Amino acid sequence: MQLELRSAHVHGAGNERRPLAALCEDEPHVHGELTWTIGERRVPCMGLWGPDDVCLGEWWDELTGAVAALSDRQPYTLDSCEQGDPAFLFERTDASIHLSIVAGMGGGDPHPEWQNAEFAWDDLGAALRRFKHDLRQLLALKGPPTLPEEWEKRFSERV
Repeated sequence: MQLELRSAHVHGAGNERRPLAALCEDEPHVHGELTWTIGERRVPCMGLWGPDDVCLGEWWDELTGAVAALSDRQPYTLDSCEQGDPAFLFERTDASIHLSIVAGMGGGDPHPEWQNAEFAWDDLGAALRRFKHDLRQLLALKGPPTLPEEWEKRFSERV
């Protein structure tokens, strides 16, 4: 299982892509390409305007929530509630995680070929830490001198 940050930009009007230096309180949304592969398959349906337009803040927060719930052996559903988007159901059994793409609250359909895709529990935590590290570095190098409050809050957590 791999989670790789390939690009990042500030989400503008429509599908406008602005440089990370444009990040501010009025425009706090960082989007980009976050590829998630399990085995040789790329997990679909992560992006808003396509696979290279994933809301990175949402995935930061939701994967953090998933790891916390799964640590307690509780299932976790990541559902953006966006119209037409499916949801991601995480379930843990001992050392394994099972990912299913299920019907979303916004009307998204389940993906029959993405039911109970299995990967190692330890891989999820390691991949999340790497993603957070890479995004922190990218914002430190290319972001504004002062980050919006929601990003300062994310960065204040222990990785």
